[in-house]
Amino acid sequence: MGVLINNDAELDMLIEPSEIEDAVAITLTVEGVTRPVEVSVSFVDDEEMRGLNRTWREIDAPTDVLSFECDSPFDEDIPDDESIELGDVILAPGVIAAQAADFGTTPAEECRLMLVHGLLHLLGYDHLDDEEAAAMEAREEAILRELACHRGDDPDAVRIGPTTRHHGDE
Repeated sequence: MGVLINNDAELDMLIEPSEIEDAVAITLTVEGVTRPVEVSVSFVDDEEMRGLNRTWREIDAPTDVLSFECDSPFDEDIPDDESIELGDVILAPGVIAAQAADFGTTPAEECRLMLVHGLLHLLGYDHLDDEEAAAMEAREEAILRELACHRGDDPDAVRIGPTTRHHGDE
């Protein structure tokens, strides 16, 4: 597994690079990905995120996370031992930190959630209807609990904000 972390603007990433790598590894393991993968995680300012959101989702506002998938680790046409490029997760730490208080979480907790959320999108999860959203939220919570255990934190203290359903921006 390879994780490329980009932070050209030298923004506060809210969590350490080692935790980003752990989050990727644990998410892939929990989701049953056994092949080698490459993932890019980038941190951008609000204005860059706004431009990306406008270009790709036609929403002229910054958002917390965007995911751009490349290859599926479950594609049977790609040999199991061949490394794939899973895709890119783009995070806006300014947006994430600002919304954390609204959701009753810390900026670090919200960043972990948004990272896992973005990774799950790369693995084929979506939240276009309530059933898909509930399934995605359950996976997010399970992975975040696993990450808490890995950090030595109480998994029962994991809290997630209601960010999966994106009400109002579809």
